[in-house]
Amino acid sequence: MNIPAERLPDQLSRGLAALYVVVGDEPLAAQEASDAIRAAARAAGHSERNVFTVQGRYNWQGIFASGDNLSLFAERRLTEIRIPSGKPGVDGAKALETYAAKLPADTLTLINLPGMDWKAMQSRWFAALAKAGVVIEAKPIDRTALPGWIERRLAKQGLRAERAALAFLAEQVEGNLLAAQQEIDKLALLLPPGDVTLADVEHAVVDVSRLEADELADALYAGDGTRFAQIVADLKDSGEAVPAILWQVASAVQLLLRLKLAVAQGDSLPGVMRTLWGRDKQRAPQIERALKRLGLTQVESALADLALIDRQAKGLERVGDPWDTLLRVGMTLAEPARNGQRDRR
Repeated sequence: MNIPAERLPDQLSRGLAALYVVVGDEPLAAQEASDAIRAAARAAGHSERNVFTVQGRYNWQGIFASGDNLSLFAERRLTEIRIPSGKPGVDGAKALETYAAKLPADTLTLINLPGMDWKAMQSRWFAALAKAGVVIEAKPIDRTALPGWIERRLAKQGLRAERAALAFLAEQVEGNLLAAQQEIDKLALLLPPGDVTLADVEHAVVDVSRLEADELADALYAGDGTRFAQIVADLKDSGEAVPAILWQVASAVQLLLRLKLAVAQGDSLPGVMRTLWGRDKQRAPQIERALKRLGLTQVESALADLALIDRQAKGLERVGDPWDTLLRVGMTLAEPARNGQRDRR
């Protein structure tokens, strides 16, 4: 069964499925869907959680072993399988088909995948997952629909924005829902319930910290590790919270991954560059150079680290510091691809 992310709460209210697959390139929709599934799993008594991140060659037997060996102290378990590249490989595809055919008892499985084209979604392994569980599609909001999406989110905070304010906010976030939600949260903190004017939004949205955080993406695309490290240090010293700037970096990495995968699947580089719009279109030369400089594995590794940062910032990961991990992302993407990786990937 395939449902859009906004219909997930209704599905969860009718009872938990044994398997959920969150697929899509919209970080906020994917994050909110995954968080809702985790919360529902905890409420249903799935107190033990195992997380597997698939990168490169992977021992899929580890997942099967986890499912076959239930803890004596936790009757129910949540198993998360993250595949940042969206490509499990030949062995992984067979493993996922086998897993879907016989889901482990007393286990809720959550699989996270990036956006996939129609051909990948017709593959045997994905079809097996879709047949066995619920596929949640975390799709980007169309640019013309974004003001309405922002308006509905503001309404939940007791705020009513005029049309000019909605249009301005939509233009500022450039289709990034995570950025839009953070600006909505900011407005809810700064303003009392009621009407929101264009002047209110302009004053709240455009500030020094946001502009400096925006430079992180420029430093990533340029491969300027020194500049990236300096911006991270400045933001940390100014007391900025990691989640408030994480979307800037996540947006850049997600974009690079989407474009790298498109090229790997046969699209031309000039063709994928024509899909850019807004601020990304203005950065097209830097983005194109980054695509030529970086290997797919580097981008996938950075995306996995961003997921780790999110868990560290929320207190779900006790090991490591989110600022240190953020710095590692910058250093990973500042290096050129090694051993010809750039040309092959």
